[in-house]
Amino acid sequence: MNGVSVIVPAFNAARTLGETLASVGAQTRAADEIIVVDDGSTDATAEIAAGVPGVRLLRQKNHGFGAALTAGLAAARQPFIAFLDADDVWSPVCLETHERNFAAHSRLDASVGWFAEFVCPSVPAAEASRFQPRPAQTGWLAGATLLRHEALRHAGEFNPALRVGCWIDWMDRARRAGVRFEVTEQIVLRRRLHPGSLSTSAANRGGAAMIGAVRLAIARRRTPGT
Repeated sequence: MNGVSVIVPAFNAARTLGETLASVGAQTRAADEIIVVDDGSTDATAEIAAGVPGVRLLRQKNHGFGAALTAGLAAARQPFIAFLDADDVWSPVCLETHERNFAAHSRLDASVGWFAEFVCPSVPAAEASRFQPRPAQTGWLAGATLLRHEALRHAGEFNPALRVGCWIDWMDRARRAGVRFEVTEQIVLRRRLHPGSLSTSAANRGGAAMIGAVRLAIARRRTPGT
């Protein structure tokens, strides 16, 4: 497998970004490029990213997750693309696991690993019981997936209008476009559960932004040729 670009979209992630980037730096198969997209943060996110050797920092006004992914993708120079949320961490063998999966399947477009969840240690004990980590499972998530750059182009770029749910929207389009996925049963991603994260926010789990992505998927099924 050739070079890998890692794209980390970040918004007010100063508390967790350092650990996230450390997990990228600790890979047994090193990343070839690390891009942090600061999506209009008002905390020290940009300063933390800029202080990590080898990280390329992009800054933009706050436009949401989809726009940040799109900006990072436009700047990426490598033939393989990986994404990681600024509050999650990779297992040390994440990229190595994906590399083995690609080596075993010559026509593969995207490798998908498993993920596990953990409650952030900073969450007070009185609140920690609110978060119930799910059992480890297949990670149909951006942070558990490694893709060929050309596969991203084939399925179309992320919808920047979707502040949340753009990955769900892209995955639906990718499957319809014939992008070839292969799952490897190795935990590659650890998702952090804490107040305010995209993955745990009740507003984002069931809110209008996520529903918007689902509605786009339904519309494509009703419209032949889309």
